[in-house]
Amino acid sequence: MIRPTALILTANYGSGHVQVANVLAEELKSKGFQPVISDLFGEAHPIMSQVTQSIFMKSFSHGSSFYKWFYYGTNKLNANTITQFSRYLGRKRFLELIKEHQPRFVITTFPLHAAPFLIKKSRFNIPIYTVITDYFAHPFWINPSIDHYFVASPSVKNGLIKHGVAENRITVSGIPIRTEFYHSVDKIDVFAKYGITPSNRVVTILAGAQGVLKNVKVLAQRLLKDPSLRVIVVCGKNKTLYEKLTPLAEQHPGSFRLFGYVDELHEVLKISHCVVTKPGGISITEAAAVNVPLILYKPVPGQEGENAKYFEEKGGALIARSADEIAENVQRLFDNKALLSGMQRSLQFIHKAHSSTLIADYAIEDVQELSQVTR
Repeated sequence: MIRPTALILTANYGSGHVQVANVLAEELKSKGFQPVISDLFGEAHPIMSQVTQSIFMKSFSHGSSFYKWFYYGTNKLNANTITQFSRYLGRKRFLELIKEHQPRFVITTFPLHAAPFLIKKSRFNIPIYTVITDYFAHPFWINPSIDHYFVASPSVKNGLIKHGVAENRITVSGIPIRTEFYHSVDKIDVFAKYGITPSNRVVTILAGAQGVLKNVKVLAQRLLKDPSLRVIVVCGKNKTLYEKLTPLAEQHPGSFRLFGYVDELHEVLKISHCVVTKPGGISITEAAAVNVPLILYKPVPGQEGENAKYFEEKGGALIARSADEIAENVQRLFDNKALLSGMQRSLQFIHKAHSSTLIADYAIEDVQELSQVTR
């Protein structure tokens, strides 16, 4: 039996958009669909894509002022102005994908305006849905030809409504993450796996999938001054950072654990008492899923800053600007049980579980209804 196809469009600007695409693909597979994931811009314009991705990653450490100007400057523009500018990028490749795979529907996890524009212009009978992967609605996500939006929070929904999107075209679904974060684990076994005694207080530093968190060595050294702490650092794919921290791990074999990219990140988070990280949409959603309090370090202005602001306002995170401030916040969490439990309750309120199931079910039911209407 030939499976119906679903096309998922994404982009490699940070790892979150691709992670969400992969989660949705697994969900759709389990429901009888054949998902096709495409980095549309990267496939259509590979050189331009590589250059802009490099600039994007460097902006987190060297060009935050420029990124702040770009993000908030374009935020003031009319949504139609932005979509008109980008709707020509990837058009040819998108038409090739439609012809080759003939998808029943399209999901985007990155604002790629060529897809909704061409679907409507060419009068394809293909619904298109967008999953917004942050806790803030930048106008760049908005396109009048998108059939439905799936968003992280009520505040994102309200932001879209302010930009003219009809309320019935928005669902507060949460951000899709891997199903492992909802599976129970034997914590005794996990503690043993990572060489940590269950009675220890564990602070985990997540450098991000690409390892772009700043000053990780300084942060780890500051936390290791407290002999009661066990510090885990996950470097992601940053081999240089891993090599830089290896001597520190050798100096503190009993209290420091160093990892590169970790597939079983859900295990690490479930034995952590708090997490220090940058406020990427996926990282903070994963932490919220397991109710581990967050300390967000030096958020970059833009979507990270807005993510951090939302989690701080809702009581799920503390924001720190220095290593000393992180150490002080860690101590506050361990000294103040009311603060710790309050943050855990806030994270339960923030998090929307099993988002991928909700999104996949909506899309499948929607195309089924559409096919019945057009018969």
